[in-house]
Amino acid sequence: MKTKKYVIAIAIFGGMLFLANAANEYNLDAEQTAVRKDRIKKPTHG
Repeated sequence: MKTKKYVIAIAIFGGMLFLANAANEYNLDAEQTAVRKDRIKKPTHG
């Protein structure tokens, strides 16, 4: 019974780590594909 609880706890913890890593990778990809408006320079006279 004690071992079963440890296995379940480790499985839940591992799942949370996996989801956090996947979410972080997704955010990094989204930031790279987004248009960065600070790099676009507006002309001053026209």
